[in-house]
Amino acid sequence: MNKESYVKAVAKRLTCSKARQAEFVRDLESDIAAALSAGETWEQVESRMGDPRQVAQEFNEDLSEAERAAGKKRKRTKTIAIVATVAVAVAAIIGAAAWWAAPKLSPAGQSSNLSEQQVIEQAQKVAEVVGEGDYDKLRPMLDDAAAEALTEPVMKDAHALFGDDWGALKSFGNTYATGVTQMGMTGNAVNLVAIYENTTVTFDIGFNEDLKIIGLNMR
Repeated sequence: MNKESYVKAVAKRLTCSKARQAEFVRDLESDIAAALSAGETWEQVESRMGDPRQVAQEFNEDLSEAERAAGKKRKRTKTIAIVATVAVAVAAIIGAAAWWAAPKLSPAGQSSNLSEQQVIEQAQKVAEVVGEGDYDKLRPMLDDAAAEALTEPVMKDAHALFGDDWGALKSFGNTYATGVTQMGMTGNAVNLVAIYENTTVTFDIGFNEDLKIIGLNMR
């Protein structure tokens, strides 16, 4: 993991206000820069600072109640995305806003006679393909409407936001899946954390009944 990915991995786990998060990131970047200027290698700095999850946890434990409340409010805005959004592109897919306004939830895969594990495995395949930056592999996984928004240039730009080289996909973190039905349409939504060699990305993926991607959000 390079230093940019390390800082990002810490920042995304902070449960505080946006202002406090920005302040902590500036301090962390300053500490890293000072250590590198003093002659430490990045590998030494990373080893000394420890796992980014632990760094974030220790910071969160010392937060005031006001900061915790602000953090919870900020986190509530991160809902499962069924609008195809990839940082540089925001595209409404099949009237997503109306469809998902008041969804009826069910076990993932139930409407398609699939297991929850099958839905999750498809989401993991998406994370693997996106990490590789191989659009030729990704395109068959997209619903036609989603493909109009998630074009190859859009996906390349989105990929670059997390680094030029994500490295190999190492493992998956927390993963949640559910079936969603609204206005006669049924699909599945998956939220998962993918841990690559050089970065960590949280995916929000919407699938139709055929497990084609109808919505994709990366953060």
